[in-house]
Amino acid sequence: MSHPADDQRILAEIEQDLSRDDPALVALVDALNQQFPKQPTPSGEVRAARQHRARVVAAVVLAVIAVLGLILIAVLSAPATPPDVNNGIPSTW
Repeated sequence: MSHPADDQRILAEIEQDLSRDDPALVALVDALNQQFPKQPTPSGEVRAARQHRARVVAAVVLAVIAVLGLILIAVLSAPATPPDVNNGIPSTW
């Protein structure tokens, strides 16, 4: 596995070769870089807050699914109402 310093050196050599071989490509890439500046990467605190929020959302979703499952089980496993044997006739007859 190569080291990061070797990767940076190789990428720099590739960039130099491309800039020498195709100046129009360099101009296009420079124009795109000016149009879309690089976004800063989030700090450790922001990343941790996003991960915490994602975990909370996942826990809430799982809890809702569990509650709905329990309700479904309770409804489906409830005994059926027995039919009326007397057909409306009082049982004193």
